[in-house]
Amino acid sequence: MPILDALRALTSFSPPETLPDCEPGLLADVLEAHGLAALASWQLEQRRLGALAPEALRERLLTSFQGIVNDNLQKLMTLRTMLRDVEGLTVVVLDAAAYVDWLYPHLGFRPLGDLRLAVPTAEGQRFVDATKEAWSLVRTEHEGRTVVFTNEKATVSIQEGLWPSGPEDAPLFARATPYPVFGPSARRPSAEDALLGTVAGQALLGLHAPLVTFVDVRELLARPLDVEYVRARAAALRLERALHGAMQLVAHFFPESAEGAARVR
Repeated sequence: MPILDALRALTSFSPPETLPDCEPGLLADVLEAHGLAALASWQLEQRRLGALAPEALRERLLTSFQGIVNDNLQKLMTLRTMLRDVEGLTVVVLDAAAYVDWLYPHLGFRPLGDLRLAVPTAEGQRFVDATKEAWSLVRTEHEGRTVVFTNEKATVSIQEGLWPSGPEDAPLFARATPYPVFGPSARRPSAEDALLGTVAGQALLGLHAPLVTFVDVRELLARPLDVEYVRARAAALRLERALHGAMQLVAHFFPESAEGAARVR
């Protein structure tokens, strides 16, 4: 399928030298709809495969890249400031904010979207108290397990586990890794928990998730993983079917991930 070949080329961190033929307008539509426009733009501007790409395609994607870089910078600085106010608490940065400085070579490659943090139940009120001067509490969701804040520059949600409606997840906090880019209190999930959290997010969408989330999965599968832990955690969290389906899809989209996907499903 020409469009899939072009998507694979433009989302590879080691792309081929030529861009597979496909209809450029359709390609741009898919890239923008699936959170891949910024990554594709960088490839077209910085790598040889962009040499013969249509100028209109490059200009359209470059506009997306510039917008995403600016948006990401503002959100990252805002989140860093917020986490300075909660030093001493246990905070795990989730999803794209955890991945952009870990899985991706450039902060502009992956749009951040909504910012989400995991905070233990016992520390939730302390988090609210520590941020109340700069942040407004907008609402609670999922019977109080999710709290949404805004400061008019960004929206941040805190939750207790791997996904917004999930229960408190002790292994997520126990295995989290320091993430000093956001300050001394910040952590990111282990690769195994990040994989399961991404799959859980995809499952909430019936696996009809943006393709950028499958790039996340591709890059997580390229990390050393404790496969037995992933399988055991998936069973405990009732994510086996979602994990199986997500692994089949990532192997289809990115054949280089097929071996890693087969190990964990």
